[in-house]
Amino acid sequence: MPLYRVLLVLIILDLLLLGFTATLGITLDGREALMRHFSMGLLSSSFTCFIHVLCLFYLIGTGKDVRDAIEDHEDLRARFLPWTRVQKRRVFPPACFAIALIIVATLMGGEVHSRILAVDGGQTLPLRGVTAWWIHLMLVILAVAASGWAFWAEVTTLKENRRGIEELNRELESRGSTATDCPPKNQVVS
Repeated sequence: MPLYRVLLVLIILDLLLLGFTATLGITLDGREALMRHFSMGLLSSSFTCFIHVLCLFYLIGTGKDVRDAIEDHEDLRARFLPWTRVQKRRVFPPACFAIALIIVATLMGGEVHSRILAVDGGQTLPLRGVTAWWIHLMLVILAVAASGWAFWAEVTTLKENRRGIEELNRELESRGSTATDCPPKNQVVS
């Protein structure tokens, strides 16, 4: 199964996790609810970062495979090496920006939780008394928006990556450059 299809499933799961975490945050009504929101926040932010990092490493790996497969073909190097760089430039900035915002939003959530618990042990949840809650909320909204942008870039780029690798493999096969190794030295496994 192509990675972009797996990525779509992971994104749907992530959105469900983020939605559940947001629901827990909006409906806080005691220390236990606060701790559930905190735990789910850590889980959902880690899962979101995992998805972005998975895409980054996949592009790094396929880029190396493409370079290895075309090292003996000057014309293919001129065509496919810039293509791999364009793909990375399309995904790396939004994915890294989304990861940074997710980390900052999660850290700010920890700050809000620690201040709430410091007031009276989390019994009354004085959200209005803790000034950082709205900053956490704004950062979460920005992080989710940045992740949406990154998810779009990742899915479209991974689809294109798959098509490009299949095209490269067909080109290498037509040149009779296939080997019997597993995986073939001059074919890219996608």
